[in-house]
Amino acid sequence: MNFHEYFQQLWFKDKESEIFLALYKLWTKPASTIAKYVNLERTYVYKVLINMVNKWIVLTSEKNWIKQFFIPDLSILKNYISNQKEKINNIEKNYPIIENELLQYSNKISYIPKITLYDWFEWIRNLYNDIYETTQKKWYFIIKFFATNTFSSQQLTNNTIKDYYENFFQKLQKKKIFVDAYIWNWDLILEQIYKTNSINSLENLPTWNSSLNLFIVWDCVYILIFKEIPFWIKFDSEDFAWVMHFIFEHLRTEN
Repeated sequence: MNFHEYFQQLWFKDKESEIFLALYKLWTKPASTIAKYVNLERTYVYKVLINMVNKWIVLTSEKNWIKQFFIPDLSILKNYISNQKEKINNIEKNYPIIENELLQYSNKISYIPKITLYDWFEWIRNLYNDIYETTQKKWYFIIKFFATNTFSSQQLTNNTIKDYYENFFQKLQKKKIFVDAYIWNWDLILEQIYKTNSINSLENLPTWNSSLNLFIVWDCVYILIFKEIPFWIKFDSEDFAWVMHFIFEHLRTEN
């Protein structure tokens, strides 16, 4: 990592990092000199320097009634970083207070469902992560799971759920989260839906040829379809979730 990359992580733009570095090299100079050095418009450079003065990473003086800018030493930058860290800690510390305040308004407006759509392989693990984190954050102890287990999916590939997220179901089990699982078996002759509590068998379900995983996590519904480019959809909708809960409760399954 170079200086420009580091400075951008402090929420400064690339041109701003050039101006800061130029000022440090040139010591005490007016905005016009810095602007020529970095080949940028003087008014823009002046505004950037004033912004840095306001953030206490650049200081000013005057010479012949012209404002001069300088950086006394690198401790000023270190102090800025420490202050930013303290601000972030305070923001994080006070988040629950703000969250509670905002939640007071949630019942006063109509609830608009939130829909999230992702595709490509890298996002599949994020889906399972999102499910796990949602159960932990909201203290859920049971989720419903529906998956297809077709003959063609089994034959065309060896890919299974554990290839995307190994020990996902075992991880839920360790947190004492019950998975109410329904499997749709489909071969050339027979179609049936059966219910299972066997966690070990779930991670071996196929993930190919339009295989489907569906999770209901209280008021969220996740639909994952495995194709050549797999994709998943998250419905953050209490109304939709309760419809799905009702359907699952009335499924006719084989023993």
